[in-house]
Amino acid sequence: MIDSRTLARLGLFGCALTALLAAIGQVDPDPGLDHAALTVSDFAVHDRGGATDVAMIVYGLSAWCLLPALRGARLPRALLALFGAAMLAAAIAPTDLGPLTATGYVHRYASLLAFTALPVAALTLRPVTRAVRATALAASGFALLMLASATLADRRFIGAAERYLLLAEVLLLALLCLRVLAAERSTDEGPAWAVPVAGARHGRPGLLRRPR
Repeated sequence: MIDSRTLARLGLFGCALTALLAAIGQVDPDPGLDHAALTVSDFAVHDRGGATDVAMIVYGLSAWCLLPALRGARLPRALLALFGAAMLAAAIAPTDLGPLTATGYVHRYASLLAFTALPVAALTLRPVTRAVRATALAASGFALLMLASATLADRRFIGAAERYLLLAEVLLLALLCLRVLAAERSTDEGPAWAVPVAGARHGRPGLLRRPR
């Protein structure tokens, strides 16, 4: 069975591969496409089955690589599992350039679910580093900009907001992979991320903070 450390390394490699494939997918499949006005999914429609679709699949699988290391963190583990499933669904169900079909709606809401689940998973995982917290909050901010663009600004600059969002979320997953690797180096037993301990503040169960 593959150990948690090896899986975390695979997840980190997957993040790097996701970034590379996503960048390749941004080489215009059509000279008339506008990066600032069109989303990554709009680009993927013109290159169905190409680099962007593969990047989404790799990204979702990379998140699943962390699941064995988070056995003691039920909510973050469930959210990461949900994120991975949503990314795979978004890759399989393409969006539409015109009015949305059933697959277009699946893609939209799967993407929304994924973009929400990853930052929440990162923020609910304890202990959380400052870098993870800051990156998760940045991703949430870009997600709100996308929402504002879609609902209030006739999708103006929605593509630019989404690309910053994706950059933040790929970096966020990479930081989680690095955090797992750091935790694995500090202990040889129990869940990689943190170990429940008694006698926490206010008498409630807490988490033992790992050395940074």
